[in-house]
Amino acid sequence: MTLCDWYSDREILLTGVTSELGRALLEKLLRSFPRVKVYVILRSKNGRDKSNRIKAIFASPGYGRLLQDEPNAISRVKPFEGNLLYNGLGLAKADRTALTNVTVVLHAAGPHDAVFEFAQELPAVSVVGAASSIFRHKGQITESLQNEYIPEIPLCLIRVPLLGPAWKEPMPGHVGILRGATALMVGAGYALCRSELPAELIPIDLAVNTMLVAVYQRETREHKDSSTTVYNATTIGCTWGELINKAQRANRNFAYPSFGIPGITSLVLLHRIVVFLLEWLPSVICDTILSLFGGKNRILEEHLRIRNALQTLEPILLRSWPVERNRIHLLQRQLSLEEQEAFPVCVNIDVETYVLCAAAATRKHCSDDRNSRIIKNFKWFSLAFIIFAIFLLLCK
Repeated sequence: MTLCDWYSDREILLTGVTSELGRALLEKLLRSFPRVKVYVILRSKNGRDKSNRIKAIFASPGYGRLLQDEPNAISRVKPFEGNLLYNGLGLAKADRTALTNVTVVLHAAGPHDAVFEFAQELPAVSVVGAASSIFRHKGQITESLQNEYIPEIPLCLIRVPLLGPAWKEPMPGHVGILRGATALMVGAGYALCRSELPAELIPIDLAVNTMLVAVYQRETREHKDSSTTVYNATTIGCTWGELINKAQRANRNFAYPSFGIPGITSLVLLHRIVVFLLEWLPSVICDTILSLFGGKNRILEEHLRIRNALQTLEPILLRSWPVERNRIHLLQRQLSLEEQEAFPVCVNIDVETYVLCAAAATRKHCSDDRNSRIIKNFKWFSLAFIIFAIFLLLCK
């Protein structure tokens, strides 16, 4: 049975749909399997109920390709009010009854335990696929369990590194939110990092494919058993230093609109000096000038957003992560050539092209063009001021 046939008419429960991975997973499911039905669990937030939140997801740029092909795709998604931290996921009794025919549970984000316990209560579930982070572990990260809670049903545990912009799907370089990994690879700010270490980063569409393929292979393999299968997802195959070199080139064409310096260093003092003098100080001066003319302070706010995003990565970027990845390459080889084309898991990525597409998409979807004009004018003003100051000194 092919992968597409296996998923064809299934009813799937997807948890963590509001996460970056969850959104991408839902889009791929609906676009690749036209008859699949997906149940999602959301909680009301900021005055928006479950229906409004799922509509907001479909209105995001990442769903443009899906809605062009299938405008009514949202009709195959059934949202339920719930909370992954509660027993029974906080679902109403009627909603739990509606999940009777669910055969696959995909957990994209958040705590595992409550989801695993709930999945064991669903009568038709035959396999659970759960995403985890490789950064939860210390020392050698093997392809086996490492002090993780496991349900009494077949489970695929997919450990992923940092999630980067899409490689190809739904469109090359697509990114919805500026997170730390994206800010780093598009050169939005100077980062504290060891350049010689392997870049533990995976395009989000490859992470999605890994989950879908792993669940399929876990359920259809010839010799079934109740053991958990662990996959450590692949990476883009370069070092952090090589990635940043590509980012510096991409930044020339699609510079992120901030005073961020595209680069990395492992020296804490140098990092602080560069950030203070070349990123924070110009941002403060620029906002001060804007406020004098009645403008809104926005450049420092953007600087702080980038710095917060990059700071969350520092514990990851400053140490090595020895990861075993034999099983993930075997998973790729078990697919037919057609399936490898539609659901690639391990690929040789042209990093320069990948970063260039990511920089273009980030500039389009995650930045404000007004910031770009303000910074450009400020740089011209600063250059003119410096030339004028030099001229006055020479005249004396």
